[in-house]
Amino acid sequence: MPNQLFCGDNLLIVCRHVCEASIDLVYLDPPFNSDTNYHTAESTRGKGAQVFADTWRWDKDTAVQYESYIQHGSSGAKVLVALETHLGRSGMLAYLTMMAPRLEQMRRVLKPTGSIYLHCDPKASHYLRILMDAVFGAGNFQNEIVWAYKSGGATRRRFARKHDSLLFYAVDIDQCKFNTLKEKSYNRGYKPYRFANVAEFEDERGWYTMVNMKDVWHIDMVGRTSVQRVGYPTQKPEALLQRILQASSDEGDMVLDPFCGSGTTPVVAQKMGRRWIAVDLAHAAIAATDLRLRSAFGKQCDHEILSGASLEVLPNQL
Repeated sequence: MPNQLFCGDNLLIVCRHVCEASIDLVYLDPPFNSDTNYHTAESTRGKGAQVFADTWRWDKDTAVQYESYIQHGSSGAKVLVALETHLGRSGMLAYLTMMAPRLEQMRRVLKPTGSIYLHCDPKASHYLRILMDAVFGAGNFQNEIVWAYKSGGATRRRFARKHDSLLFYAVDIDQCKFNTLKEKSYNRGYKPYRFANVAEFEDERGWYTMVNMKDVWHIDMVGRTSVQRVGYPTQKPEALLQRILQASSDEGDMVLDPFCGSGTTPVVAQKMGRRWIAVDLAHAAIAATDLRLRSAFGKQCDHEILSGASLEVLPNQL
């Protein structure tokens, strides 16, 4: 079966077209409730086309979705009811009403050995972690990974906000697949310690040992001059996804990205020999992902584009 790139609502697509316990790894980079409208890269004509609006308001449609969801009485639904007491029927509750059923679907499709990485920022990460505890179980929490970067704005009113969070949960912490990664740890003063039975190495910076990777990752964002840049907002660097896939999947495993955006997850998965399913509601995201895959792999690219509503195979250039 070829890899699949779906255009449509990820909740409906995952419910209807992804089998229970069929996925080894989920990475999702959903909207952050940033109250921002995102556009493609600027051109000579000015601001690019709007891709999606990350603005959430409580309205009649949201109220219907909320009431329908909480009637199921699931663990996620109980958390939303509790949060309504604190948040009221607000934009944040509207955002969490969108996220909660999708997280439950991610839990349904993951294998017992699987894991999930939820990408978020400090605006909603604390509420999302409560939801993740409810859906996956607090005992299956693995890490809150801090992705630290240099890019972005600054202000004199507070410390500069220069990190995102990745909430890493297992389906079952006792069965979870995890490949330990190593990183350099430089010695104090960059000089050799000469401890017995400790392997030490030297590079242009100085002496170091190899240690198990920590939960703070310093990885550059996709800058304006990066060769990876495709002009899509919220694009994530390939190095970030490479690290996630190395740690929590093996060659041949199935990876799901329900908010694929610019296509970083499918591109990295393809490079690393993983199978993948990717979904996005925006036609611009599907077109960008398709073009990126074909540019990177040419005739070796093995994927089909599908409409989630009808399972109609769409033309490769939307």
